[in-house]
Amino acid sequence: MKSKLSFNIFLIIAAFSLLINVGSYGVIESSDARYAEISRAMYESGDYMHPNLLDVHHYHKPPFTYQITALGYKIFGVNAFGARFFLQLAIILQLILVYRLSILLFNNKKTALWSAIIYFSFPLVLMSSRNLTTDAFLATFALLSIYSWVRYRKSGIFKWLYAFTLSLALGFLSKGPVIFIVPIIFILFYNRTEEAKRSFSIHHIAAWSLFLVISASWFVYLGYNNPSFLDYFLGKQTADRFSKNAFGRTEPFWYFLAFAPLVGLPWFLAFIYLLKDQKELLKTKTIHFAMLMAFVIPLIFFSISSSKRILYILPLYGLLAILIADLFSRIKTEKIKTINGFILGFSGLILLTFIIAPFINTGMNFPYYLAAASLLVVVMIFLLYKSKEEIKFKPILTSLIVTVFLLIGASTILAKNELKVNASKPVTDFIINEGLNSRDVLVYNIRKSSIAFGLNKSIISLYNGHSSLNRETQFETDLNWKKHLINLKNPTELESLHQIVAKPTVLLLYKKQLPEKLNWLAEKYTHKKVMEKWTILY
Repeated sequence: MKSKLSFNIFLIIAAFSLLINVGSYGVIESSDARYAEISRAMYESGDYMHPNLLDVHHYHKPPFTYQITALGYKIFGVNAFGARFFLQLAIILQLILVYRLSILLFNNKKTALWSAIIYFSFPLVLMSSRNLTTDAFLATFALLSIYSWVRYRKSGIFKWLYAFTLSLALGFLSKGPVIFIVPIIFILFYNRTEEAKRSFSIHHIAAWSLFLVISASWFVYLGYNNPSFLDYFLGKQTADRFSKNAFGRTEPFWYFLAFAPLVGLPWFLAFIYLLKDQKELLKTKTIHFAMLMAFVIPLIFFSISSSKRILYILPLYGLLAILIADLFSRIKTEKIKTINGFILGFSGLILLTFIIAPFINTGMNFPYYLAAASLLVVVMIFLLYKSKEEIKFKPILTSLIVTVFLLIGASTILAKNELKVNASKPVTDFIINEGLNSRDVLVYNIRKSSIAFGLNKSIISLYNGHSSLNRETQFETDLNWKKHLINLKNPTELESLHQIVAKPTVLLLYKKQLPEKLNWLAEKYTHKKVMEKWTILY
């Protein structure tokens, strides 16, 4: 088949597997639910400039992710599918960019197709498609900026320079200065391999002026209304994330060094082998070296940083996929056996897990039909390796088949085990089905954004010492937030709780029961429903 047609077919398969059951389970605590709820509040209020989490302003990130998610609600309604829809489009756009960037760099459509499939098969990419955060959008704009710069460097056409700075600006509005890390490092090394077609001109000034206007717009707007905001964002939200454990996300230095290979399986193992086999390609003034440095240097940077979450390194993997695909295209046929060993070994482990899981008492619901589907996939892979398909395409197609199965299968398992994976949709469905959603809903001593999202309304959080309810209220302009966050250690606020529960309410407990001194609160309720870790009093 023609490579372009093959890519279009692959894109349809990827889109289908990404979208088919992405809304089959509720939003999951904490990041997925937090971003979904902030976006819901933004959509319901119509205020697209001031992110709000459980009725307290939440300026941890610029607003683009919330705004695009709110658009999903406008199209599909306030539900999990609407929350994650544009996340899937971001992944699809990443696949297109990986494909087209690979063609730009190596002028080979077959290698470009392999690049896109390899990128899609990374577990980290699949994780990003199921967890609503800024990272998938940041990775999209990072790839778009790199693609635009390469187009500009090769052609000298100024529209690509503007596309480059616009991409960086949108990335800045997604997650701030971190957008620069991968693109700038790649460009510094790539420019040594590709001479500039244009000298400095008024267009460079105009393009970077465009970046400044767009990227700074939200910060200037908020800073104009409250000068302390800029200190907050540049200090606590930027510098402290790098140098201090400002949000309890610190991990050891080796965290990314250990997990980066794991979330890149199985092709990361092939990558190490290919680097050793073709080390002569990694001279300092080559595209291969530029892509390698755009992976290694940011990985070290994120390792030094205090704040660590695995999705932070997602922008590194687009260039890595292209590098792996090109190295793989050059390997001698007799060495394919080693690559097959990596791919088949990983695939076999995944499929074996799905086959035996329904027969093991893990406390999770693993449908038997997934075991049958796993056996079918095993047969498909066996027939593939018996076929006359090009030998190098066999491990590529194997990883695609397993990726599609893993994506659909994992989403099915999440839908069957919502309460066990920290999605509270069964709880909120119960409240709605029992006709209790018109009442005030109280959540004891823990922040649960998924409850507010599932009920599509504000809730009341009862603070009794849990760190998740330590909120940043310095930007509040009134005391309305106190209606939704009651400090049980404060006698005055405790009295307001007495007034609230004087009428019918719903009280939610997560994991723990009420302490003895709050037995009076439990006595306000006549009905009790236990759902896994949740207790519903009404």
